[in-house]
Amino acid sequence: MDQVSYWLHYTILENKLSDLLWFVGILGLGIILRRGLSFTVSRTIYRFIKSEAGHIPVAEFVRLTRRPFEALITLVILFSAFHHLKVPSEWNWASPEKFGWLMLLERVYQTMLSVAVGWLGIRLIKFISLIFKQQAAETPSALDDQLVPFFKDIAIVFWTLTCFFVMLHKVYEVNVWALITSLGIGGVVIALAARETLENLIASITIMLERPFLVGQSVVLDKISGEVEQIGFRSTRVRSDDGSLITVPNRLMVTQALENVSQRTHRRAKYYVRLAYDTPAETIEKIIEEIREYLLSQYITGSKEPTVRLELLSESSLDVVVIYHVGTSVWKEFMRVREEVNFKILEIVRTQGATFAFPSRALFVRGVESLTPASEEEGVSKSPLSEAKPLSPSAKLLPHEQ
Repeated sequence: MDQVSYWLHYTILENKLSDLLWFVGILGLGIILRRGLSFTVSRTIYRFIKSEAGHIPVAEFVRLTRRPFEALITLVILFSAFHHLKVPSEWNWASPEKFGWLMLLERVYQTMLSVAVGWLGIRLIKFISLIFKQQAAETPSALDDQLVPFFKDIAIVFWTLTCFFVMLHKVYEVNVWALITSLGIGGVVIALAARETLENLIASITIMLERPFLVGQSVVLDKISGEVEQIGFRSTRVRSDDGSLITVPNRLMVTQALENVSQRTHRRAKYYVRLAYDTPAETIEKIIEEIREYLLSQYITGSKEPTVRLELLSESSLDVVVIYHVGTSVWKEFMRVREEVNFKILEIVRTQGATFAFPSRALFVRGVESLTPASEEEGVSKSPLSEAKPLSPSAKLLPHEQ
C-alpha cells in the first residue's frame, strides 16, 4: 500500500499521478458514455412533456435535442476533467483575470458553452412549434397554421440575439446598452444594408394582417404558380406544380399583382368546335342544342349559363364556340371535367353524322398564252388558253406545270 500511495503522490509537471489518472478516467469515460447520456437525458425530459407532445413521437424529440445535449455533456466532462489539473508554475502563465493563455482558454470555453445553450434553446423552440403546429392542424381555421411557423422564426431570432448579447456581457464583459446606443452612423449603415430584410419583415406583418393568401392555398405570382407551404418573417415558400420549392421574398408577395387561385368559385373553359363546311345547318343546330343541354344537366357545369353558338365562318371550318364554367378551384378537377365534356362533344358530333374540319386549301392553275406582237401581226395562231384545272390539297405540280 505504501508503494501504491507513493506512486499516486508522484508528481509530473506539478500534478500528482492520482490527479492525472482522474483526468484520464473522467475524460475517457465521458467520451464513451456521452452519447448514451444524451439519449437518456432527452428521453427523461420527454416523459415530463409527453402529455403536451400529443402524437409527436419520442424519436422526434431525441432527434432534435440529442446533439445539443451531447455538446453540453462534453463541455461538462471537459470542465470536470481539467478541474483536477493545474498549470505548472514554470510555464509562467498569467491568472485568468489577466490577459494570457488561461484567459483565452476560459473565454473560448465559455463561448462554446453559450453556443451550446443557444443551440439547445433553438431545438426546443422547434419542438414546441411542432406541438402548436399539431394543435393548429386540428382546428378548421387555416390562420393558426400560418401563424405557427411565423412566430417560430421570430422566437428563434429573438433567442439567438438574446444569447449573443448575454455572451458579450457575461463572457467578454461588454456593456451591451452602451454598444447599442453608441452605434450612431454605423447603425444607419447597418439599417441601410438590412433595408430589404426590414421590408420583408414589414411585408410579412402585412400578410398576417390582410391575409391575401393562407398556407395550403394555390397562388399565381408573375411566372410563379403553386401551393403555399410556409409563410416566414422574411420569405414565403411555394411548392410549384412540378414539385420544386420556390422561395419568394415577402416584399414581392405584397407589391406585385397576386392571384389567389384557391379563392376562385369557378374556372372558365373556352374553345371552338370546328365543323366541316358541308355540315347542314339543321345538323349544326342539333349539335349546338345537345351540347348546351348536356352542360346544363351537369351540376358542376350548370351553375352558370353556358354559351354554345355558331360564332365564326372561318376559311376552312364552321366554328362553334363553347364557353362554360366549372364549379371548382382545383386544377385537377377542372381538367377532369373538361375531359368529360370533350368526350361528350365527340360523341354528339359523331352521332349527328357530322365531321370535324381540318385546314385545307384548293389550288387552281391557269395556263398562260405566250404571244409576241410579231406573231400576232403575222397571224400565227398559238394554243388557246387552257381551262382552269382545280387541284386537291394533296395534289402536286409536275415540273413542266411549275
